[in-house]
Amino acid sequence: METGQNKLKSNLTIISLIANHGFWVIIISVLLVILISIIIAHHFKAPDHLVMTTGFESGTYQILGERYREILAREKIHLELLPSSGSVENLKRLNDKSHRVDAGFIQDGMSSSAEAKNLVSLGAIGYSPVWVFYRSGQTLDYLSELKGKRIAIGPEGSGVRKFAIDLLQLNNGAAPPTVLLDFSGAAANKALLAGTVDAVMMIGTEDNALVKELLYAPNVKLLTFRQAEAYTRLIPALSHVVLPQGILDVSKRIPSEDIHLLAVTTSLIVRNDLHPALIYLLLDAAVEIHSNAGWLNKKGEFPSPRELSFPTSNYAQRFYKSGRPFLLDYLPFGIAAFVDRTLLIMIPVAIILIPLIRSIPWLYSWRHRRKFYRWYRELKNLELGMTGSPETERISDYSERIDQIEASINRIPVPLAFFGEVYRLKEHVDLVRGKLFRLSNQSKTGNP
Repeated sequence: METGQNKLKSNLTIISLIANHGFWVIIISVLLVILISIIIAHHFKAPDHLVMTTGFESGTYQILGERYREILAREKIHLELLPSSGSVENLKRLNDKSHRVDAGFIQDGMSSSAEAKNLVSLGAIGYSPVWVFYRSGQTLDYLSELKGKRIAIGPEGSGVRKFAIDLLQLNNGAAPPTVLLDFSGAAANKALLAGTVDAVMMIGTEDNALVKELLYAPNVKLLTFRQAEAYTRLIPALSHVVLPQGILDVSKRIPSEDIHLLAVTTSLIVRNDLHPALIYLLLDAAVEIHSNAGWLNKKGEFPSPRELSFPTSNYAQRFYKSGRPFLLDYLPFGIAAFVDRTLLIMIPVAIILIPLIRSIPWLYSWRHRRKFYRWYRELKNLELGMTGSPETERISDYSERIDQIEASINRIPVPLAFFGEVYRLKEHVDLVRGKLFRLSNQSKTGNP
């Protein structure tokens, strides 16, 4: 007897928990969302190897790449650097899916987002001035004065060559007798210092060793763009920047006056499928490298989320708006990236999964209640038949059919939680049986 009571109590407990399915929906939903999110996040864990296309040896982009590599190495990420001829080649590599290239430095004006739909920007990282160094006994004020000279404009595939030709063409100075040479980097500097070329056009930041070499070289002058504003209207990718008087040496007032320069804005471009954790690492590195004041920009001016030739990554927008994920401040990179990715995945998973889980109790209930619907239909048809044909000779058929329905109801396999439905249906059977009993009495007494 005691065993039966314990079993009954156990069944009642189960019934109570099932009835209170809201509690279980919450628990199961949370557990499943967490589990699925962890599985997905683990599947898409951040790689520990990254490939960046930079620039020519000893150039600005090569130097920047080295600094990025040092910073990422702190987080056990290996950054492989691929030298290139410049922005044009960098863009080709990033667009070519047969090359494993994840990131690179691209100058504004090299392409448009329509031509490179798989690329996004992590922000502008700085100005890269177009430096025009020349040897002459007199000071030149205009680029047109280089017409007919020997000018080193960089190799094919470099950004400087593209802008040099554009600028020279505006001054009708790109065609003969002007001689355009594809010297670049150290070779161009050596040729200018040796007097085998008359001018060198290069793009690079102020900390570029090649730029500094010519800035301090004797008998080499730097061209100031007197028409800088006009050039920025004609070539929108160029910006007007000023090298302030005395920035090289305040005590000696070098330069002796403000130098007006044209500059290309350089952006850090990545493929849009780059893992978000690596994007945040690159953004952290960009802040560390580019946020200080320079000769041409104020502190905090870069990196910047300004959109130039490419749309800004959603992750970069989040970074510039609210900073790096807070977990990176408290956890090692690998763990923080995994947890952040998991939390990010949990939202869409929860949106999809929770409504499905909430429907499970309803489906469970409907699955068992549908077993009663057939017999309600049978009972209703029997009642209509009794009302439409109340003949005495059919009373026994009706009674037998009611007994069959009741016997079938007793054999319905349902959990204990649905026994209330069984007894409710049997009450309705008794109601129909009572109606049949009254019809039988009326037939015997002859009362309508």
